[in-house]
Amino acid sequence: MKPLLLSFCLLILTVTAFAQQPEHIYGFAIEKKPIDWYKQQLSLWKAELDKNPGNSYAWYNYYRGNRNILRLDTTDKRPHHIKGKVLIDILDEMEKAVPQSFEYNLCKWMNGGNDFEHYLPYLKKAIQLGPDRMELISDRIILAEMERDIAQRDIYSMKWYESPMSSPGLLYYNHNVLTGLKPNAILLTQGDNDTYPVWILQSLGIRKDVTVINTSLLNIDTYREKLFKELGIAKWPVVSPNAMKDTTAASNKKYHNELVKHLSANSKKYPVYLALTCDEKLSKPIADQLYLTGLAYEFSTSTIDNIALLKKNFEKVYALDYLDKPFYHDISAYWSRHCNNNYIVPMIKLYDHYKASGDEMHMEWMRKKILNIVKGTPEEQTTLTYLNN
Repeated sequence: MKPLLLSFCLLILTVTAFAQQPEHIYGFAIEKKPIDWYKQQLSLWKAELDKNPGNSYAWYNYYRGNRNILRLDTTDKRPHHIKGKVLIDILDEMEKAVPQSFEYNLCKWMNGGNDFEHYLPYLKKAIQLGPDRMELISDRIILAEMERDIAQRDIYSMKWYESPMSSPGLLYYNHNVLTGLKPNAILLTQGDNDTYPVWILQSLGIRKDVTVINTSLLNIDTYREKLFKELGIAKWPVVSPNAMKDTTAASNKKYHNELVKHLSANSKKYPVYLALTCDEKLSKPIADQLYLTGLAYEFSTSTIDNIALLKKNFEKVYALDYLDKPFYHDISAYWSRHCNNNYIVPMIKLYDHYKASGDEMHMEWMRKKILNIVKGTPEEQTTLTYLNN
């Protein structure tokens, strides 16, 4: 065989061998991969378990992969309780193989859906076994937040910022959410990617005056009572939906209809905002009292000139260059693009304002930003047609 051909064959073999190595599987909210990638990784991690059933790290990734596939596979029409049993069965196998491991206790906790009442001992055991493991970082932040120990929350948020899990795109997006709010604002959020990045930014000293209230954490009675007392908010008599207790449809409706109003009645007169990432169940009942000021709605019972606030935020406050020139690696690139879709509505409102006022320079500036965001998405043609007309 000629030397060049031999070298080429060796290269192919090396690349193939490397490609077959199992990779760490991150949580769905950090990194979203194609479903075929997860299936390939499941096969590779299963092979590791076949070689060594006591490999707790392999069990962790096998659990994670299955968990992510169950969320992604739209062709899987099985009932939720049947799909959930897949993960329960994996945990049963983990308990037999690696019962005292960090990974088993962490997976057991995760599978409990943040049910602190019943599953917190598993999280505490995982912390005891792996206090510095990055897989715990979000839970360490949540535990500190539940105690309202901001200094401790900042420590773990900074560790996330310094890790490979940090997403520049989500940090830029949430930076703009934060900087567009009035002083001492209360910001309602709903998920991971509109909450953790805010706390990370606050650990860097950015807008520490803002209080983030994640709607999921409001399900926890002791946390809610502590936070409300701190903010001068009256006790909340309505049972939160998705709490670990039975709730009626009427109770859920009352919760969604009245939560923002209840928060706005705080004795300290803090302004209340609803992030654009929140569910419409919270915004629809009070739509006539919500004013779009950028990447959040400001709640107000009196009229607000939100166009003036939109102009201020987009022209003078927001950092927007990253939308045009994202020269960085982003582990959460999918979720960053997903969040960036929230720019479209406020940008179009500003575009229409600039057009009506004859401000062609700003109109073109906004047009380019909008088209950059929708480029390559299903909304591109519809948006282009709207702007052209």
